[in-house]
Amino acid sequence: MPERQTKHLDYAQEAEAAQRAEAWPQAAALWRRAASVADTKAAREQYLFMARHCNRRTHVDGKLEKIAKDVLGIQTAWHARGTYDVHVELPIGKVKLALRAAYEAGRAATK
Repeated sequence: MPERQTKHLDYAQEAEAAQRAEAWPQAAALWRRAASVADTKAAREQYLFMARHCNRRTHVDGKLEKIAKDVLGIQTAWHARGTYDVHVELPIGKVKLALRAAYEAGRAATK
């Protein structure tokens, strides 16, 4: 029996699963792979749009991790599903600084 060739819909299904797991870099790579073998221009454009969306999410997660580390002094440990457990006591002033940093990062991203 001949080996089945992977189609763009297979990559798209894998990309959707990676997104559900919040594995943004992997999802973006799978969307780009789907785009590279897509059989229509519309599918290719949709897959590239989804790859850009995943790249933005990766960027946001990186910013949040940096704020947690730099402002709150929390060494984050992201797990496969994008979650982490932190049990610390923080002064409200530090929490306000972290929230302000996140707000400013969001404002800067829209400019």
